[in-house]
Amino acid sequence: MKFKKTILNNSNLVIVLTSQLLFQLALWIGLIGNLQFLQKNVESHLLQSIFLVAGSVFSVIIGPYAGRLIDGVAKKHILLTVGILRMISVGFMFIALMTESVWWMLAYSIGVSCSASFFEPALQAIIVEITEEKELIIANSLNLNIVTLSRIFGATMGGLLLTVASLYLLYAISFGAFLFVFMITFLLKIEDAGFIREKKKKVEFKEVFSVISKRFDIKMMLLLSIIPTIFIAGFNLFIVEISSIQNNPSIKGVLYAVEGISLILSSTFISKKINHKTRIYSLLVTSFFIVIVQFLLSFSNILLFPIIAFVLFGFSYGIFNPVFNTLSQETIDNEFHGRFFSFKSMIDRTLLQISMVSIGLLLDMIGFEKVVITFGFLSLFLLLTVTVLYFRKEHTKNRRENITFHHNWNKKL
Repeated sequence: MKFKKTILNNSNLVIVLTSQLLFQLALWIGLIGNLQFLQKNVESHLLQSIFLVAGSVFSVIIGPYAGRLIDGVAKKHILLTVGILRMISVGFMFIALMTESVWWMLAYSIGVSCSASFFEPALQAIIVEITEEKELIIANSLNLNIVTLSRIFGATMGGLLLTVASLYLLYAISFGAFLFVFMITFLLKIEDAGFIREKKKKVEFKEVFSVISKRFDIKMMLLLSIIPTIFIAGFNLFIVEISSIQNNPSIKGVLYAVEGISLILSSTFISKKINHKTRIYSLLVTSFFIVIVQFLLSFSNILLFPIIAFVLFGFSYGIFNPVFNTLSQETIDNEFHGRFFSFKSMIDRTLLQISMVSIGLLLDMIGFEKVVITFGFLSLFLLLTVTVLYFRKEHTKNRRENITFHHNWNKKL
């Protein structure tokens, strides 16, 4: 009943989640196409990696502008403009296929990545506007599930399509998905003229920093989010290393599957049962589980341990992500949502690239076991630091409240 009320009776949410599904599927299908195109036209692995991450670099650079625009202009207009940019980007890819030029492929990657810099924060800002507060965590859980399923099925579909069809058809499917998303965006019914038009003021990206600095809980959440982000950065590299340790290529599929299933189950059935008072504690507990995951991977020579580790990570992140987004949406004023989620996206993308390169380098230097133990201790140190600061802050807050209460009581007497 709750699912029906949350989704089927909320046409705006159906449109937003459908847009997310199609966008993510097209994104992953296109990524598989990019890998195939690069493998064919670029021999150097270093150059291949540079072309793959270049789009993310540009998306980080335009992050502040994206955040300002999302908060300053009607979000529906943002989604429509982004839809046009995506379709133009696919056009660049068709030129790349005709000319076999990696530079046109780079233009495609930059265009799609930059569109994501607008699309994701705008979507987070819209979800809170079109969903009742008590059902917000359900909407965020569904959004995470869609992203996860799209990652699994999009990559699978892209791989299968390459065995029976050309790259032209692959990108034609992506173009069709982007076109459909563009068309259904017109059906969105949200009253949002943008905060620039409402308040007649200039929107500055740096204003979000003062908002964050005043909220200890937001700073704490951002610090905690580093723990799963670092693990996600090494996700694929860890799986490759585990399959080598096990000398079993089929373990890759098992680990991807158990992580995805565990994530979907926890985000669907558990995260929405966490009430407002226990959400901060759930972030601390799931961060601790992710620390345990990293130590468990040091025993990857035993088949059961990496499987347990990836089940535990999926379970933990399936709770962490929707709870984090829900708390952020509820705590931060609507007029800062675009800038906050753009800032969060910039942090994630930068941290992912730095961590990915660092993990790859460390794997060559010290080996898999020492890498996961090192990151485990670093994550544990960060978690303990945040936990101590949080409980110290809570203790100080409670003490002040008690002093105020006794002071007021004595005045009444």
